[in-house]
Amino acid sequence: MVGRRSSLGICLRTALLVLVTLACAGPARAGDILRLYGEENVGTAGGQFLRIPVGARATALGKAYVAAGTDGSTLFWNPAGVMRTPGRVNYFASHVAYTADINLDFVSIHHRRQNFGYGLTMGVLRSGDILRTDEYHQEGTGEYFNANQFFLGASLARAMTDRFSIGGTVKYYQENLDEYQIKSLLADLGILYLVGWHDLRIGFAVRNFGSDLKPSGTPPVLPDGYQASADFQSFPAPTVGSFGVANTWTLGRNVDLMTAADFNHPSDYKESFRFGTELGLRRMLFLRSGYETSRTEGGFAAGFGLQLNRKQFRIRVDYAFSDMGSFGTVHYISIDLSPLHKRKDPDFWRRRGLP
Repeated sequence: MVGRRSSLGICLRTALLVLVTLACAGPARAGDILRLYGEENVGTAGGQFLRIPVGARATALGKAYVAAGTDGSTLFWNPAGVMRTPGRVNYFASHVAYTADINLDFVSIHHRRQNFGYGLTMGVLRSGDILRTDEYHQEGTGEYFNANQFFLGASLARAMTDRFSIGGTVKYYQENLDEYQIKSLLADLGILYLVGWHDLRIGFAVRNFGSDLKPSGTPPVLPDGYQASADFQSFPAPTVGSFGVANTWTLGRNVDLMTAADFNHPSDYKESFRFGTELGLRRMLFLRSGYETSRTEGGFAAGFGLQLNRKQFRIRVDYAFSDMGSFGTVHYISIDLSPLHKRKDPDFWRRRGLP
């Protein structure tokens, strides 16, 4: 009982520390980090690339992943989840065929020891060639430009007790729009707590907080009759806070059902709830579905995963599709690879909340 009270106390103190840190973070005001009324600030944040979900499993679960993450994509959703991934080393890769011929790739590697872990991530968005137009050439000038974005991140995680872990990520973000660039240093913070009942997990994460985003260079010269600006306007980073719970229910000897729910609070959009379920059969085949509320259109997602153990390696291939309404269906695929170490306890991974 003392150990449980101590773990819960650490959890509460750390959560309070995170919130205080956010409220006092440099020149960025608390209102700039987590606005109380996100719906009133629609369209005010830049760097929307950082909002595109990573990982087929997370997407299929309706993006309810802040407490459910157990693969390499947890570095994106909640860096504290590194301490709950299988194996000491994890390799992860994800590809998204997004709308308008946009492609998004994400790769990560992390190493986990008994009490701490660290990892590296990289995400790249490629727009492809975009036909340049102007007021005199509505069908195109014959020239093309690109709008590419990427980020590089370094993460650290620490297991404070056997049930409670914290994590953080610092990432460099750059957006290239023709000859202009946006550069910024952003950060993520997360906590994860195992309650001690079944594998019930509680997670909290704040992602993409930092300085405002502002293009570099000199604004282009405007035609006669228009007044040119002396400087570019800056926009807040796409900060989002998430709180979630997840639990795995044993339905039979070889059948498990994982359920997850998140409350999502972005700085520039209205809040939403995210729900996801994953049916695991013999820990080999996983069927998933999820839904996100407060969407103008779309919001449903589904997918499946296949997991195999070969020569002490755990390999999982996941696929998901997400309904984007007028933008059609977006497809995701990801691969998760971990060297495994044998355990005498056959329920070791299940009790840690791992698929």
